[in-house]
Amino acid sequence: MAKQRILIVDDEEDICMILSYSLQKASYDTLVAHSAEEALELLQSPIAHTPSPIDLILLDIMMGEMSGLEMAEKLRSDIGYRESGIGIPPIIFLTALSDEDTVLKGFNLGADDYISKPFRIAEVLARVAAVLRRSATPKTAVQNSSEVQNSSTIVFEGIVVNKADMSLKVDGEAVVMTRKEIELLCYLLTHRGQILSREHLLQNVWDSNGFVLERTVDVHITHLRKKLGQYGKRIVTKSGYGYMFSV
Repeated sequence: MAKQRILIVDDEEDICMILSYSLQKASYDTLVAHSAEEALELLQSPIAHTPSPIDLILLDIMMGEMSGLEMAEKLRSDIGYRESGIGIPPIIFLTALSDEDTVLKGFNLGADDYISKPFRIAEVLARVAAVLRRSATPKTAVQNSSEVQNSSTIVFEGIVVNKADMSLKVDGEAVVMTRKEIELLCYLLTHRGQILSREHLLQNVWDSNGFVLERTVDVHITHLRKKLGQYGKRIVTKSGYGYMFSV
């Protein structure tokens, strides 16, 4: 069985060396890029897909010409990359910036987690394992319903979510989604009519263990409403309680 592969992107060579050594010792395979530009080029090369695709990116925010945030934004908006069949790996940001706005911007771009510098290797390994576990085994169990066509597809009116390739169609039109947006939408759809608190969503969609800010749920809900078009109004805010996908 091939080892899970992690791409480390940081302009500090010492950090790359420490992370690569520690991850390899923990039985992961690693690739290293010392800039966002180098990482983007690497992701498009055969090296990134042989012997297996990259499973996760550890991405520093503060780098040279292109920041980690800019790299993540480019990955999410690059149609060629999204349609290459490779899929966009989960991203964990490495940052010395721990202010709330920076963290929220990272989650806004589809980040799966973040780690503040200076970090402990034990924390890095725990976060990496948690994100890889979530991406390999989605928590969004499918309900038995006439609106669910099969185990990897959820259909509600004009909304069609394919969990196998993490895609969404609204009234027949493809809509670009981040992995976390898809997971959140799946969870809302499979718990239709239930009021779900922010804390509940963080625990069940983000598996946060207290590491993710509650406001990131609000950010993702806002994006979902926009991307769902006429169906966005189905996501109802229950003041003081949380959110509900109304039927």
